[in-house]
Amino acid sequence: MDRFKIHYRGSTFWLIFWLIVFFPIAFVLLLTAFGVEAGDKIYKIEYDGSRFWLGFWVPVFFPVAFLLLFINGLFITEEKIK
Repeated sequence: MDRFKIHYRGSTFWLIFWLIVFFPIAFVLLLTAFGVEAGDKIYKIEYDGSRFWLGFWVPVFFPVAFLLLFINGLFITEEKIK
């Protein structure tokens, strides 16, 4: 049986707030600071752009938020647990 531990490195308050108020914003926030611990490795997804503008564009025009995600880049890193 494999076990995975999920991490969110952002503000838990804002994540819960947006889960309740408007789910798509919470989904985009998860994409910006998310990690999974699997075995002896941690896989992290990070975003270098402005999280504010992502949150702004999600309710205004959802595709622009995904364009920003892909233009500014999502970084997936792999780290070994010591």
